[in-house]
Amino acid sequence: MKNIIPIIVTLVSIATFVLVVQPQYAEVQELQTKGSELDDVLDNARTLRALRDDLLEKEQALQAVDIARLEKLIPDSADNVRLILEFEQIAGRRNLEIAAAAADKEEEDDSQNTSFDVETNDYGVVTLDFTIEGDYQDFILFLKDIEKNLRITDIKAINISPNGDSTTSFSFDITVDTYWLKDNI
Repeated sequence: MKNIIPIIVTLVSIATFVLVVQPQYAEVQELQTKGSELDDVLDNARTLRALRDDLLEKEQALQAVDIARLEKLIPDSADNVRLILEFEQIAGRRNLEIAAAAADKEEEDDSQNTSFDVETNDYGVVTLDFTIEGDYQDFILFLKDIEKNLRITDIKAINISPNGDSTTSFSFDITVDTYWLKDNI
C-alpha cells in the first residue's frame, strides 16, 4: 500500500500534464508566435508612419512655385487641350500660326525604350501632330522655345514644305511626344 500512493500521484501528475498542461503550453507558444508577428507589424507601421511624416515635411518645405514647375515637367494627366494651347502660345510669340493640330493619347507603349520605368508603365505618352506656318527663322526660335520649355517633349518628326508661291513662308509638319504620370496608387 505504501507504494501505491506514490504511483497514483505519479499517474495523476502525468495525466494532468498530458491532458491539461501540454495543450495550454502549446496554446501559449502559439499566442507568443502571433504576438511576435504583431510586434513586427507594429514596427513596420511605425516605420511607415515615420516615413510618411518625413515625406509630408519635405513636401511642405517645397515652395508652391517648385511644385507647379514639377507638375508642368510631367503632369499627372494627359490634358491634350492644354498641351495644344501651350504650343499655340509658344508659336504666337514667334509670329507663327498653328494651322492644324491632332493629339493621340497612348496608354501603354511596350515598343519604345525610354528612361522611364517601362516595367510598371508609370507613364503615358501623348503624341501631338500639328502644322505650323511661318518664317524659317521664327520656326528655329520656336524649336528653341520648346527645348527650353519645362514640359518633357520629344520631337519625333519634322517635315518642311514651301507654303504656296512665297519663298519666305513655309509649312512645318511636326510630330512630338510628351509624357504624363499615371496614378498607380
